[in-house]
Amino acid sequence: MIARLATSLRRQPRGLLTVAGLGAIAALAVGDYFAPPDVSFLIFYVAPVLFLVWFVGRRAGLLGAIASASFWAWEDVFSAHAYPSATIADWNVVVRLLFMVAFVLVVAELKGALERERQLAAERLEREISIAREVQARLFPRTPPRTAALDCDGVCRPARGVAGDYYDFLELDRGHVGIALGDVAGKGISAALLMASLQGALRRHASLSDEGPAEAAAAINVQIHALTDSNRFATFFWAVFDEASRILTWVNAGHNAPMLLRRSGTVERLTSSGPALGVVAGARYAQRTAVLSAGDAILLFSDGVSEAPSPGGEEFGEARLERVFRDHADAPAREISAAILAAVEAFQAGAPPEDDMTLVVARVR
Repeated sequence: MIARLATSLRRQPRGLLTVAGLGAIAALAVGDYFAPPDVSFLIFYVAPVLFLVWFVGRRAGLLGAIASASFWAWEDVFSAHAYPSATIADWNVVVRLLFMVAFVLVVAELKGALERERQLAAERLEREISIAREVQARLFPRTPPRTAALDCDGVCRPARGVAGDYYDFLELDRGHVGIALGDVAGKGISAALLMASLQGALRRHASLSDEGPAEAAAAINVQIHALTDSNRFATFFWAVFDEASRILTWVNAGHNAPMLLRRSGTVERLTSSGPALGVVAGARYAQRTAVLSAGDAILLFSDGVSEAPSPGGEEFGEARLERVFRDHADAPAREISAAILAAVEAFQAGAPPEDDMTLVVARVR
């Protein structure tokens, strides 16, 4: 609560904060004047001066110290409470003023030191995130799969430097191509680390699995469950395309249902066939197939795309996503993904993304 209040105060105009601090000093001076002569208000003047130097700056703090000293001089020298000895009155005012000036300088230096330390920490974190971003970029496929049967494109746009989303293309043996997209719950470094674990597990089990995507998904789920707490999981779609038969074999572990746009114009959804990875230790996954034809296109997406908000809070939605997909269905995969991201960005109207946005487009040639 205190942190939120401090953040709110920092957003206020400096002039308003200065007036508030000086007003508090004036209010204290009035109370000090009417208080009994043997009651000291010195400690209370520290609070508004601290407020001024911390939220406005050193000059405002010094201004507060001078204002306080002016009130003390007025009370001790010119008011009815004036000391009988001018020397004592002057001495008291000077000592109090020096104390306040020293207090302002110490607090200003402390604040400056904290801000410098915070800036250094932010720079270190930015360097670490930059390194992590470079490392993660190497985990994504650099080029689409080299296949005459599919035109593929994938893109991931992290919301916070590094992504918890994951996509991949794997050229398997015997003319098979693997297509994957995953979305790790959460954001930032922790999600990116789990994303890297997911990638490693897929690349290990995809090549070892003889029974297809279902067996690979079950094995990956065991590994992810062992690595994560109960509140961490990943939705995942994994498909294997047979170039010879043009059969797509897939599993959907709790992920947004990809869209299969047929050449005829109909859209089929590749719905969930098991729970998200890491939720149930011994989960099993149903394996499903679809026969594809030339001109068919598949769109895989993370919820950062479909749930991207407008400035008014409305979600982009899967209906808009499908409409853009249909409008560009005859274009190359790279143009389809670019058109979708452009539509999402226009919908957001310049607002920063709240979640990672990842797309995979595959068109059958």
